[in-house]
Amino acid sequence: MCEDCAPGVMKHFGGLDDPRVVGRTRHKLFDILFITVAAVIADCDDWGMILLWAREREPWLRRYCELPNGIPSRFTMSRLLRRLAPEAFHRAFAAWMKDIQEITNGDVVAIDGKTMRRSFDRAPDGKGTIHTVSAWLAKNRVVLGQRKVADKSNEITAIPELLRLLEIKGALVTIDAMGCQKEIAVAIVEREADYLLAVKDNQPTLAEDVKRTFEEAEKESLAYTATLDDGHGRVEVREYYQCMDLSRLRTAKEWHGLRSLGKVVSYRCEIGGRSSVETRYYISSLEDGVERMANGIRAHWGIENQLHYVLDVSFSEDRLRVRKENSPANLGVIRHVANNYLAGATHLKCSIKKRRRLAAINTDVLQSILKI
Repeated sequence: MCEDCAPGVMKHFGGLDDPRVVGRTRHKLFDILFITVAAVIADCDDWGMILLWAREREPWLRRYCELPNGIPSRFTMSRLLRRLAPEAFHRAFAAWMKDIQEITNGDVVAIDGKTMRRSFDRAPDGKGTIHTVSAWLAKNRVVLGQRKVADKSNEITAIPELLRLLEIKGALVTIDAMGCQKEIAVAIVEREADYLLAVKDNQPTLAEDVKRTFEEAEKESLAYTATLDDGHGRVEVREYYQCMDLSRLRTAKEWHGLRSLGKVVSYRCEIGGRSSVETRYYISSLEDGVERMANGIRAHWGIENQLHYVLDVSFSEDRLRVRKENSPANLGVIRHVANNYLAGATHLKCSIKKRRRLAAINTDVLQSILKI
């Protein structure tokens, strides 16, 4: 085995507590995790495909793994992932990202939740659908950390727990309306970061006051910028406004670090003549100009298009039926690991899906992706 030559993430995963009975294990924890990470990068989405790939690539795997009893069975691998503690897995993943990913002042960290739609169990004592909250660095399109929650209503408590795993000093943290909570604003400011929180009717008093502020404010008192996007059969103009006047907010003092309000009006025109107008509002700790606010709003939309869409289309996450114990959450972390490696393989000038296919058929490509 050559653990020193293995990918950096394995140095963190290799330190996890092994939940198996001491003295009754035939396969090493490191080996199973390395096989799983490499196989998921190499276009394998279920245990059957992971096992098939590992058997075909056994000579290559022995460069990095001991494999004292050969390739583990699919049941051995799945049983380990079912029993590993998700919290420890999430911490190891976040620690790896701290080691390799520096966040500089102004970087946008988007936080959003995603449901693994087929992770529920229909059995009478089965569990509900798995929901996770992820932090995504917009600049490099990588996941910084993930936290599993019992259901979407618990996202409010999961976000502060996720923030405690991350090093976000100097970043702009963007969250949709579910995360527009006073406790979350405090947690972000305490991590020496700024926040940009969407405002909707889940905070009715705040939403009413922010909307009234922009209706009554003098246009000359608002900072303004605009963007134009065209392509995919549509043209979209977005107008951004920033207001520093908080006098109309009845709850202004309850929001830690609050310094400005934001508004974006989106005008969309599609082929065929269909058009629409949408207005959204935000609160923020920013005070250094509308451009940074506009950049944060645009970057937040990327977590849906460039992370959740990739997980569903390139990794088939929404179609996977893995649902036993901790497997869905732990495999979700491994897919994020794989996505980060694939996103960083910029020497491959093709999509994530095609990079996975190349890694499956060529171990030299896989090694280049893993940087080993």
